[in-house]
Amino acid sequence: MTPLERTLARALTEIIIKLDHSDLDAITPEAAMEVLEPVIALLQDLPDQDRQALADLINQFAWQETDLDRHLTAWEAPETLGLLAGGSLC
Repeated sequence: MTPLERTLARALTEIIIKLDHSDLDAITPEAAMEVLEPVIALLQDLPDQDRQALADLINQFAWQETDLDRHLTAWEAPETLGLLAGGSLC
């Protein structure tokens, strides 16, 4: 992957972590999904190979996390984004 692709994948991972760990008063789970739904829809248009590459990259970022909560959220991100076989959560 190019540096741009890695940076965008890392940014997406950070957004998911921030949404998941935000205070419920700041953003509800429903509002978080409203933010993610258009992203999930765009990712569904990618070829399977690209979706798998993105999932693998996000999993690499998850393993780099030293905070357990951030690690778990990042580890679950490919499923949240519908990158894995079985589709999205939309």
